[in-house]
Amino acid sequence: MKKIINIFLILFSVVLFQSCEDDQFESTLDYVTFSNTEYQSAIDPGSTASKDIIVYSNNISSSDRVFNLSVDLDNTSGDSGSYTLPESVTIPANSNEGVFSIQLADVNLDCSNDLVFMLLPSEGITNGNSSTLTYYQKPSSSCVSEVSGTLDFIFDDFASEISYEILDVEGNVVISGPDSSFSDGDTSTTIPVTLCLGRCYSLVVYDSFGDGLADPGEFSLTIDGTEYASGSGDFGDSDSSIFQVL
Repeated sequence: MKKIINIFLILFSVVLFQSCEDDQFESTLDYVTFSNTEYQSAIDPGSTASKDIIVYSNNISSSDRVFNLSVDLDNTSGDSGSYTLPESVTIPANSNEGVFSIQLADVNLDCSNDLVFMLLPSEGITNGNSSTLTYYQKPSSSCVSEVSGTLDFIFDDFASEISYEILDVEGNVVISGPDSSFSDGDTSTTIPVTLCLGRCYSLVVYDSFGDGLADPGEFSLTIDGTEYASGSGDFGDSDSSIFQVL
């Protein structure tokens, strides 16, 4: 009886393995897809850049294959003048890899700009998912135009717990303080701030105890008469605001 059961199990395993192989074979349809689902690029202020995107196919053909590209306008946040997507990409003969370039320009950029692109349907071809290129203006050591303002604090009873940083879009510290701790008993302070017009930054206010600024404590960042960040109350260890100086 045991021999019969063993033989049955062996036969079942062979059939199952063959079935899996058949399923695997059937699932390897002709497809073409981007090498990644997410890409990133930075553009120098007032300049242009390009980003190469690789496309893969699971099959190799003896002739060139052309696949059409399109922008997903519903999910693209970048200004239409800041990117140029080619109409198609070619996978050369005797290859399963093609490449195309997306052209980028420093035109009406926000702090973060997304270009979502996809391969258009082709007869007999399964297309991969869309991909997203996130791009931004690269920080520079020089400013075309500087603007000034203030970072204002009204403290609670524990001013010594408070510190701050202003970071550029790549996380580099532009301004930080205080040079020495604020003193408990300080009620308020005003800190001069100078930043670059058009650039993106983030203001991070820290509380070392982790309970933020109790009433009436608050902070605000105002540049050239416009308030770009503010906060108050129990914000825990830190409060972060992203803004673009316009």
